[in-house]
Amino acid sequence: MTNLKPADELLSVRQKIKELQAREKHLRDSIVAGDLDTHGDFAAVVITKRKAKRFDRKAAEEEIGSLSRFDVETESTVVRVEELENPDAA
Repeated sequence: MTNLKPADELLSVRQKIKELQAREKHLRDSIVAGDLDTHGDFAAVVITKRKAKRFDRKAAEEEIGSLSRFDVETESTVVRVEELENPDAA
């Protein structure tokens, strides 16, 4: 448990996630480049490559016109955390 207020704890968690993602990227890039070993004491890394296709909406609209009639509206909730400039003033 923590004594942080929920907004402060959320900020802290997101900062830690950012740090971990940067470390993950470094490890991943180094392993893929062959600079680091792919086998450890507790895990082994398997590297595979895949191809994917995506729909090019811009090209389709240039070819057949507007596709807006097929648009589907969705709703999501966004939670932003803003670090306070002067936390002692809060």
